Amino acid sequence: MVIALILSSSGSAQRIPGPIPPRGAITGNSLFFNGWVKATVVSHNPFFQTDSMYLFDFDKASQKLLVTRDKSTVYKFDKREFESVTFYSGEYSFTFGHVPAINDKDIFLQIIKNDDKYSLYMLIHNGIRGNSYVDWYSYYILFPVPNARVLKLNVLDQRVLDHTFELGGERQKVDAYYALHVGEAHNEYFIKKLIEYLNE
Repeated sequence: MVIALILSSSGSAQRIPGPIPPRGAITGNSLFFNGWVKATVVSHNPFFQTDSMYLFDFDKASQKLLVTRDKSTVYKFDKREFESVTFYSGEYSFTFGHVPAINDKDIFLQIIKNDDKYSLYMLIHNGIRGNSYVDWYSYYILFPVPNARVLKLNVLDQRVLDHTFELGGERQKVDAYYALHVGEAHNEYFIKKLIEYLNE
């Protein structure tokens, strides 16, 4: 049986039973990975000083960081317990972090961060729809100074992007990018490449 612990910065842990049995015929789960992975954590909590000894996962629904050493005892850290975490899965890495310029309550998967130009972040929402766990996404574009602002996109709508980027004089580049990528799925890869295109 897996034992889950909720650990606070004070070092106290609350033991809770686990795993939680599925309700009805609900399929899937809210975890980011299919198994434990390595990670690097930026935190003031001394627990993470030896993060190379641990394995990690991330609960998208609760935004809790899951940590284990033996795959039997699991520690759950609230998002307020760390500044950022970078997960390593094969050749890929994924960084979650706080972005106060957007809001101070959520954790974002950082896709691109360019301090001089446009930055792109994605917030993963996770919940039960019907009888399975599903993900949906919000994208946040952080504009550079002197026109610093945040654009939230639940749908990658060209009309919204045209209107927003027209204010910064980038509408022609947005239109050119869409023209070059006609028929492509409007997903994470699409918006990531758009931001890279605008940052050229």
